[in-house]
Amino acid sequence: MYQRSSTVLRRCLLPRSSQLQIPSIRPRFYSSGPISRPPRTDRPTGTYIGVTIGLLLGGYYVTHLENAPETGRRRFMTISQEEEELIGKQALEDALREFQGRVLPFEHPLTQQVRRITRRIISSSNLGHLEGESPLNGEDVIDFWSVPAFGNAEIPRSPTMHPDKEWVVLVVNDRNFVNAFAAPGLVCVSTGIMPVARNEEGLAAIIGHEIGHVTMRHTAERVSTSKLFLPLTGLLFLMGIDFYVSSMLTEYLYNLPHSRKLETEADIVGIKLMSRACYDPAAAPRVFQDLNKLEKTSVPKFLNTHPPTPERIAHLKTLLPSSYEIYNANPECARLEEMRKRGYIGRMRMNID
Repeated sequence: MYQRSSTVLRRCLLPRSSQLQIPSIRPRFYSSGPISRPPRTDRPTGTYIGVTIGLLLGGYYVTHLENAPETGRRRFMTISQEEEELIGKQALEDALREFQGRVLPFEHPLTQQVRRITRRIISSSNLGHLEGESPLNGEDVIDFWSVPAFGNAEIPRSPTMHPDKEWVVLVVNDRNFVNAFAAPGLVCVSTGIMPVARNEEGLAAIIGHEIGHVTMRHTAERVSTSKLFLPLTGLLFLMGIDFYVSSMLTEYLYNLPHSRKLETEADIVGIKLMSRACYDPAAAPRVFQDLNKLEKTSVPKFLNTHPPTPERIAHLKTLLPSSYEIYNANPECARLEEMRKRGYIGRMRMNID
């Protein structure tokens, strides 16, 4: 108490001018208020960190861009051929586990029909061979990627597609599961989609579309993009954008529109694949017309992973003239047509009984 009082007394005895000359030892900034906050240049901020991360991500993105085959679309790709092979193996394991007890046996007529269609599609475009069968061993096969009618230039083949590529075919016995999908080395078709296909050519349109996804490396592209979005979401968070908001922005501004682009590409490639395999390309828009009749709900385009079915039908119809050019360019197709006219063979219907 005594010392504190003495200090006050000494301060009071000093001239006012002397008091003003005494330097203040109090910190200039002592609260979190906007007026008292230190300048932003005093320490790194989220904005600076965000800009740095953004520049690094931008450089990484640009150095991993490539042109997609067939369309030439610029895309981000980081998955190697070896990694894509592993993705295909994992997809097969997942399918066998998910559909355990529902996969039709090898000798079942439906399995044999689906295998026959898949065999024609992959062999006619030199994309590989079925599991348990021998490769073409150098047999001369016209590659649909280089047909002049499409693009007037050769387009490089996906590195995962080669004559030695082995494909597994699974047929899932489930009429309530209306679906088909493919992965590198895998084609899976449900019995539920066969009434929509109606016949072998309709199913060829469906299988061709799914294999089109594989030849275009769409799964690898999706995985590559997902690697980019995690740090991108963190970057937006550092810039003050809520995680939920940034996720929604990513979903609606990129993921869904991008998915619709991939479906359109698979439609383009799929109709060419089936045409090269001597299946009537007119079956492709017809299948989507039947699917359109089954759709009970109308989802706004911006919320859908697929383009609106009427748009896909119209687009496929515009591809018919060029698809028939591929069909007519294959001498095998003319031979099959002649055999049909003479009654030696017929157009098979899918028997799901």
